[in-house]
Amino acid sequence: MISNLKAPCGHSPLRHSFSLTMPLLLFWVISLLIQSAQASTDHSKATVQTKTPESLTVGVVADNEPYSSIEGRTAKGFSVDVLNKLGKTLGIRFDYRVGSWPDIYAAFRRGDLDIIDEISWREDRAKNILFTSAYHLRQTVVMQNCVQPLPTVKTLDQLKPYRVGIMRDIYYRDYLVEQGINVIEYDLLPNLVQALAFGWVDTIIGPEITLKYMARREGFFQLEVNTLAPLKGMEIEDFRLGTLKDKPELFKKLQAGLQSLPAGWLQELNERWMQYDGQSTLRQEPIQLTRKQQDYLDRLPPLRVGLMRDYAPFSFSDNGKVQGLSVDILYRLQDLTGVEFIPVVDQWSNLFQLFKRGELDLIANISDMPERRAFTRFTQPYHRIPNVAFTRNANFRLNKASDLSGLRIAVGHGVFYEAAVRKLFPDQVISYTEQASMFKALMENQVDLVLAALPNGNHWIRELGMTDVWIAGELRLPGLIGEDLRLGLQPELQPLTEILDQALDDISQIEKRAIENRWLGAKATSGNETRVILSQKEQDLLDHWDYTITYCVHPDRYPLENKNRENRHDGMSASLLTILQQKLDNLRFEFLPTGSWQDSLTAIKNGDCVMTPMVVPSQGLQQNLLFSNSWYNASNVILGTLGSPFIDSINDLSDKRIGIGRDSNLQPILQQRYPQLKLIPVDSTLSGIQQVREHKLYGFIGGLAETSHLLQQESLGDIRVLGRLPVDSNFSTAVHHQYPQLLTLMNKLLSSLSSAELDQIENNWLSIKLEQKTDYTRLWQLAAAFSLLFLALFYWNRKLGSLNQQLQKANEQLAHLSVTDQLTDLGNRNYLSQTFEAYMARCHRDNQVVAVAMIDADHFKRINDNYGHDAGDRCLQALAQQMRTQFNQSDDHLIRFGGEEFIILTSDSCTERLEARLQTLRLAIADHPILQQQRPLHITVSIGAMAGPVGDSEQLDLWLKEADHALYQAKNNGRNQLVIYDRAALV
Repeated sequence: MISNLKAPCGHSPLRHSFSLTMPLLLFWVISLLIQSAQASTDHSKATVQTKTPESLTVGVVADNEPYSSIEGRTAKGFSVDVLNKLGKTLGIRFDYRVGSWPDIYAAFRRGDLDIIDEISWREDRAKNILFTSAYHLRQTVVMQNCVQPLPTVKTLDQLKPYRVGIMRDIYYRDYLVEQGINVIEYDLLPNLVQALAFGWVDTIIGPEITLKYMARREGFFQLEVNTLAPLKGMEIEDFRLGTLKDKPELFKKLQAGLQSLPAGWLQELNERWMQYDGQSTLRQEPIQLTRKQQDYLDRLPPLRVGLMRDYAPFSFSDNGKVQGLSVDILYRLQDLTGVEFIPVVDQWSNLFQLFKRGELDLIANISDMPERRAFTRFTQPYHRIPNVAFTRNANFRLNKASDLSGLRIAVGHGVFYEAAVRKLFPDQVISYTEQASMFKALMENQVDLVLAALPNGNHWIRELGMTDVWIAGELRLPGLIGEDLRLGLQPELQPLTEILDQALDDISQIEKRAIENRWLGAKATSGNETRVILSQKEQDLLDHWDYTITYCVHPDRYPLENKNRENRHDGMSASLLTILQQKLDNLRFEFLPTGSWQDSLTAIKNGDCVMTPMVVPSQGLQQNLLFSNSWYNASNVILGTLGSPFIDSINDLSDKRIGIGRDSNLQPILQQRYPQLKLIPVDSTLSGIQQVREHKLYGFIGGLAETSHLLQQESLGDIRVLGRLPVDSNFSTAVHHQYPQLLTLMNKLLSSLSSAELDQIENNWLSIKLEQKTDYTRLWQLAAAFSLLFLALFYWNRKLGSLNQQLQKANEQLAHLSVTDQLTDLGNRNYLSQTFEAYMARCHRDNQVVAVAMIDADHFKRINDNYGHDAGDRCLQALAQQMRTQFNQSDDHLIRFGGEEFIILTSDSCTERLEARLQTLRLAIADHPILQQQRPLHITVSIGAMAGPVGDSEQLDLWLKEADHALYQAKNNGRNQLVIYDRAALV
């Protein structure tokens, strides 16, 4: 073992030699290692330099949306996207240094940055800086509030009477002051925009795209561009890249890279950021659902959605129809998911309590708050709005919450910030259940200030004609900044919440802008029509066509559009083009008549006409057409005979033959979404309705406007609307795919339309007077048959005298049975027909007001399906008994009209008492459940009625038709409702 070896005494020569050479050897090895490491390091550096792209520092402005901004640690915006594209083209990695313009510019001049972005050429700067060619031009404009518009500004002298807002120390500030303009300076662009929205200045001057972007982002849709600022050449701002003069090679590289960027890409990027916040302009694919999600949707029944009736322009009731931005969003979600939504319209406080009790499935226009999360599942926001203070004190400014001290403050009852405001000012807050009441109180000096959402407040100020109301500022409380509008769902609908979020993401930016512009866009006023400014390409195209645009239409879709007997264009789309012609000097639309819709599509494909004004975008048309923003939303309905029950869901039509137009865009959508439907293509709407009357089809699917017109025109009183289809039609204009410039022009023209103009188009063609014709042929046939029967009975009565008494009794029983419903012992249709004319004559003589009420049991099919038809019969008998209890006067006539539908024919000296009696009946039915197997079965009814004075000659069909329309509206409002039409208003 080595441990046993022993060296001899004294120094070993070998050991002495090793001790001398060891340090030298170690030194030599270390030297080799250091050299190797250095070589390795040098090689590594060389390798990195060949593989890593060149890195350059670029200065960008942090607060210049939508061009450049910072989100977290990431720079984004139009200019940043240009730099990213340029970096990929040149193989350069840009390191963004983000800050304010003064900081960035100072760092660039010191040499701390390689490149500066968004810099404009100026002669004094050109001494030290090399400028690339401009990749973007930004216009400086005069912006106005369309609530108080200015005349078109052509010279600065026109601005002298006004307060003009500008950015502090902006380059044209001294020029404006020299011209005698009363300028008010602001430190930040958002503050500048806010000042115009709140009326603190009369107009502002600034960069067009940025002002429009910030106005839209903050919800100030009443702000619009008046004109290009008259600044003698200073109104155009150029965006370039700059390098210091000591970097000429870098400058050449950047210049070459910018020139290589495709012009079409830059134009598309510009539109994406300036119009749609950087998002894609079009939805690329339909909503993608998993099999589990689709199965879940297929099992969902129609859902009741609470919508405020006085929250304009988001949701409000107008002539019995609920409409607004939130309603349009809801219908788009319905189209995308197939879920059927039933609107329930009421005040917010009532809706909120119904939702908390679980009597509503969803509620709209709700904000996410911690205390609501226990009983609500929220979708993502579909809109954000500022809440502001309205006051009659022009000098009052709301900068902080304490500024409200000592004031009488009006708030909406139950609004999300009510508790927070009341906590700060417990003795000052007055809550109101209706928006209009708050502003009336302000007008009558009952309160000092109203807190409300900006669009709602502006709406009521216009409605009430208030001219001395000012906006003091935005309400900002800790944790409560602004307001987001969402859909709230019951917790058990959590899977639907996720699906609706997907659908909200799937609504394209173009659709969102179209909806926002419809309800929140600038309202044109007389003498201040929105101007359409053409690009050079649009100008060239119109010059080539001599300002004449040839178009085709669907020739048989009245009142939407058609070709009349004189081969002229009629309908809503004709009115649209007439208004659009007035938006642009010398513009003319020339109609090319065709024989069918297919002929029109062929004419567009062949270039004989270049556009069509009213079409629903579909995949089948995308090959040859480009579609504009939507300008009109139309409901689709299912028609059936009077004896057919209302449908709760489109699934109720499973395995039934349903007609649909051959050229309807709905057919492929319905076939994909509801494969169980038996859709039968028909040649025309009239053909489909006639086949329903002949019972060859159970129902027909068509547009509400077209079918209503035909029912009136052809006097088809035996056909009615059975339900609303859960798919609307959003009409756009469409142009030949070779003319994208025409598409941008049409979008500009459509965007210039005011809400009043769109309403005028709809009212002109859809407000149609009812005319009723009576066919006496069937009446004479029945009369002849009864005459023969009477003669026969009389003969046999004389001949068989011994059987006279028996025959008389049998005739009485037969007469009773012929006019009596056997199940409920109420009158039947024959009884109504026999009673109506004499009853009306008597009421006319006695100067009585008559009501014809149509009553329908809600969700009656579910009762039959869940409990059996015997239970259904007992429910009908119970309903009949309640009708007898509430309508037991001698002049009350009760009829079972068919199925679960009943008719009440009644009269009184005033309409109010008739309404009160019908309401009492509705409430009594809802409050008295029916026992079924010892369990209470709750049932409700919807009631539609026409009431009013009686004329000399009345027609039953007309009264029934209007009562049926009212009943449909009651169903559409959420069921368990009473809707009464005033006959005096219809005559």
